[in-house]
Amino acid sequence: MKIKPPRQTQEWSYSSHRESIGKALSSPGIRSNKKTHINCGSSARMAGNVCVNVDQIRRQCRWNNTTINGAYLTSLPRSVVRSLAGFPTYTRFFYLARAALNPPTSLCKKLFPAIGE
Repeated sequence: MKIKPPRQTQEWSYSSHRESIGKALSSPGIRSNKKTHINCGSSARMAGNVCVNVDQIRRQCRWNNTTINGAYLTSLPRSVVRSLAGFPTYTRFFYLARAALNPPTSLCKKLFPAIGE
């Protein structure tokens, strides 16, 4: 078995990165004043959705409190929403009783006529 040598990597310049993202966005007609940081907000919100601690998100992204609170984590805190809905705040999983119900076959056929195919 022949072992391949490691690939040579080269740092991508900021201008090349920005230009490539600009082309990718403009091709389908997307206009944005953000290029290199376009995914920052969504990645922070996705991390928040799975209960990553805000301090950890801030450290990973190297943001200060003002930036992360004002620009990226603009939604309500998950633990507060869970508490108000009657669910425990200490876990990201909870049980929905309706998920255990099996709807009648007649209803399934009305909603999804091709269900048997």
